[in-house]
Amino acid sequence: MTSKFTRFISSLSVLLSVCLLMASCQKESELDIPSYISIDTITLHAGSDQGTASSKIVDAWVYTDNDLEGAFELPASFPVLKSGQSIIRIQPGIKLNGIAETRAPYPFFDTISIPASLTRENELELGSLQASYKASTVFAWMEDFEDPSISMDTTNRSDVKLVRVSDMTLSSAFQGEGNDYAGQATLPTDSSYFECVSKNYYEFSQDLPEEKSYVFMELNYKSNSPLTVGLIIYGVETSQQAVVVINPSETWNKIYINLTPTISFNTDATKFKVFFSARKDSEVEEGKILIDNIKLLHF
Repeated sequence: MTSKFTRFISSLSVLLSVCLLMASCQKESELDIPSYISIDTITLHAGSDQGTASSKIVDAWVYTDNDLEGAFELPASFPVLKSGQSIIRIQPGIKLNGIAETRAPYPFFDTISIPASLTRENELELGSLQASYKASTVFAWMEDFEDPSISMDTTNRSDVKLVRVSDMTLSSAFQGEGNDYAGQATLPTDSSYFECVSKNYYEFSQDLPEEKSYVFMELNYKSNSPLTVGLIIYGVETSQQAVVVINPSETWNKIYINLTPTISFNTDATKFKVFFSARKDSEVEEGKILIDNIKLLHF
């Protein structure tokens, strides 16, 4: 009797172990089944005192609750190993200095938070989302060339002037914004040089590069020749430092220029000006540089 009972207990233990293993495998396999999220585009909503709504948001940095799922080029559809109620947080991402290999969340855009329910094997379609500037963003300088008085000066070294022009492609590029004018420099010869600077000086925190002290410049441009953007730095000595050389673009384009490292490096600086300069591309008959919707931002 004892032997039979022992065999029964042993068989029961094996059966229970198999059942538990099967339940565990089933549970693990369910956890491996993803839910899906899709995002089409992220555009910008700009307030009346924040300039143009033009943007070039190329990525979504996505968190479910506090877990980073990844950075996804838009439009995007991607899996997440979660289900049920979740707070989806999306940070709009840009190309730093227009370089495809240097992508990051834009520090001046608020995180987009969406309460949602995720279902395994199903896709949550978020569609087109809208970003907005953080309330703490300081717009130190904005120039849209709509006012006849331009907040930039052509320097003595420049052979050509920056002039305010009406461009037929502006209204189509920035629909609904009443954006009719831009700044233009025309370079007729290979020896022609263009340079202009902001009329005002700007001062920034010396605590860079902490997030609260980021400094960026947004710019719309269209040109057939390279355009250099940089800073004139006033400190113990005055110096001029290029930050980025923008490649030509046949259509209106948008760039986010990170001025933070240059400002941070010049610890003895007391103030700055922004400059633009260009020479004609040797492959074009006449150089044309158009700039618009300048925004100088910091916290």
